[in-house]
Amino acid sequence: MPITNNAHGGSQFEVLAVIRNVLESNRRKPMTRDAIVSWCRPETLASGDSARLKVDQEVNAWKDLGLLSKTEDGLVLNSHYFTDANVSTSTAARRCLLTEENNLDLDARDQRAVDLTKLVCMLLSLDVYRHPEIRSNKLEDIVDTYISDFRINSNETAVVPGYLHWLGYAVRIGNGSYSIDPTNAIKEELLAPDNSIEKNKQLAIEDFLKLLAKRLPVIDGGVYRQHIEQRINSKNWSKPSDSELSTSLSRALLRLHHSGTIRLQKLSDAGLRNLKGPNNKVLMGVTHVTVLGDK
Repeated sequence: MPITNNAHGGSQFEVLAVIRNVLESNRRKPMTRDAIVSWCRPETLASGDSARLKVDQEVNAWKDLGLLSKTEDGLVLNSHYFTDANVSTSTAARRCLLTEENNLDLDARDQRAVDLTKLVCMLLSLDVYRHPEIRSNKLEDIVDTYISDFRINSNETAVVPGYLHWLGYAVRIGNGSYSIDPTNAIKEELLAPDNSIEKNKQLAIEDFLKLLAKRLPVIDGGVYRQHIEQRINSKNWSKPSDSELSTSLSRALLRLHHSGTIRLQKLSDAGLRNLKGPNNKVLMGVTHVTVLGDK
């Protein structure tokens, strides 16, 4: 079942946050599914069957996705994603949803995280200035324009924009309105303790992008992104040249540069990548990147 459908498990990330808090409050000791549900869903909370089933659906979905681990004594937070109490629920969920086992066949439908991964890759490939606002009532038209063989219904459009924001791929700009912007997802990965990109070490931008795409395979050059780009309707979209970055990644890197999280430099003409803005304008040429840390 697709986690982007609010009738199915995995779509209610707010409920996942409650499940995580319950498991943390139990000092990460195993809890049975029934115990988790009883703490998250008091008997007086909801009377309708649909509402009462939500917690059960979320527990089962995240167990199947691997964010929750099953032990002899019950369920626990998967320590591979929740390395410590400081890791946010959204960061752990994003990493889980991007794993290979949850995206084995990107040409399939309704399998694990595949539908969400497709949508993220498609949206991050778009010109963010041509599509300055993402709303539930616009999402179906966008999908039809760029991936004609992929269908999305109202149960999914209601979920996806908020989900993108929660996972760090978009920012909220109004009530129900979002802008494509992966700054937060990229920043979280760059500042993570287990990040493979060493701080204060100057890297050629190509090396930086390769390391980042391993952490976030939905951005430029990532294996998921490359696969989905091949399916985007070429009549309505053109892939950036080898010397250009997408406008979504350009936006994120510039924001991180101006906030002091990274330093972007042009030190030569070799290996130059251009950060693009509105109307295909070059905002900055970059050859080297240095991760500075949190400012």
